[in-house]
Amino acid sequence: MKELKKGDFGEKMELAHILSDLRSQGNFTGVFLAKRNGELINENVENFIHSKELVSMCASVLEGATELSETMGNQQVNKIIAELNEETIFITKVNKNSFLICILNAQSDSRLIVENLEEYIQKIKSSLP
Repeated sequence: MKELKKGDFGEKMELAHILSDLRSQGNFTGVFLAKRNGELINENVENFIHSKELVSMCASVLEGATELSETMGNQQVNKIIAELNEETIFITKVNKNSFLICILNAQSDSRLIVENLEEYIQKIKSSLP
């Protein structure tokens, strides 16, 4: 069993609060924070989404896009957007080891992604161990 460090609980609570606020402000179906290897760090989502499968698939998409960006002259991936029939999946790097997924629906405020996402990413970075 993994031993919790002194600040782990506080860090997890802070991340949970940030993701909850992001989801609420954007009226998103869900938000996920994950490691680049596909391991889920934290989430705030409606019950019907299979989080582990989604995060794993998004990690694969991010890795593929990163390889593609290197093929295109060592460019960096900023974000990946997948538009589905009823929802949009937005994937963006947080740092070299983690990424954020936002699931938007027809009622979501997509302006949050454009205008305030960097602010949330900075908050997440400062809350990561």
